[in-house]
Amino acid sequence: MTIQFAARTLPAAERALQVQAWCISYLAALPEEQVALAVIREPSPVVAVANPIALADALAMPANPDEGSLLVIWVPPGAGHPADLDGELQAFMARDLAPHRAPVHASIKTIRATCSETRAVIYASPEHLADGMDAVARFTLAARQTAALEAQMTATWPQIKAHTPLTHAMTRHQQRLQPQVNVLTERATDMKTQYLRLQTAIEQLDPTLSGTSKRMYADLAEAAGLWSRLEMLEDPIQFALDHYELVNWRLTETATARKGILLEVMIVVILLADFAMRFVEYFTHSGWNWWSSGASIIP
Repeated sequence: MTIQFAARTLPAAERALQVQAWCISYLAALPEEQVALAVIREPSPVVAVANPIALADALAMPANPDEGSLLVIWVPPGAGHPADLDGELQAFMARDLAPHRAPVHASIKTIRATCSETRAVIYASPEHLADGMDAVARFTLAARQTAALEAQMTATWPQIKAHTPLTHAMTRHQQRLQPQVNVLTERATDMKTQYLRLQTAIEQLDPTLSGTSKRMYADLAEAAGLWSRLEMLEDPIQFALDHYELVNWRLTETATARKGILLEVMIVVILLADFAMRFVEYFTHSGWNWWSSGASIIP
């Protein structure tokens, strides 16, 4: 991978000594005449594209960039920069932090990075910048989706509690909850799918990735606790799937039983109606015959 996304109007010798910034966007498809920073297959298929922006603009960006983009600042070794840049970078990283969250720090021999869900600062030599950008782009996507999965599971617990009575007794009123149960069943299935895809993403099985990118990604994932966080999600997500499988089975069983009872009642009614018709027909026919025989013996 080349540093095509880092191109400036400066000569190459000066370019390596400048602090630079990019806005990384995650797109469904690669636009024409743009170079992909990373083609990501897991946890979701997207293309990461890096567009250079002015350092001052990046440092002044609001807390959350538009459309889920990622702001990245590169600080090469020996770069000339203002004396207060370190303080500005710290403020830059702290600007979007949620309560009780801290930036993730990771480093290998050639790269050091500090990341949050929307911002990153990379300290690397020019020849290792592309690998660092690749690792940060992939890690950020996985970290965001892990956090989203945790939030989704947290929001699902009250629904599970509300639907717990559906696992045993079932009333006619409770059967009206089937649409809600359908939505929660799909949510649990989607969570399981996302969980499995995140597991694949964290393993970084893509053979086209460089060893440096993989090592940096692994350090970031370890620092963010992605493995342990996913492990903690495995049982709750499986429980949600099992819970709604049971609820759906009970709803289906009850609905089938009610339909069976209704069908039996309808059959009994039809049989009674048929019997009544035959009874009326029989006595009507018998009464006519009696009246006819009585009329025939009158002198």
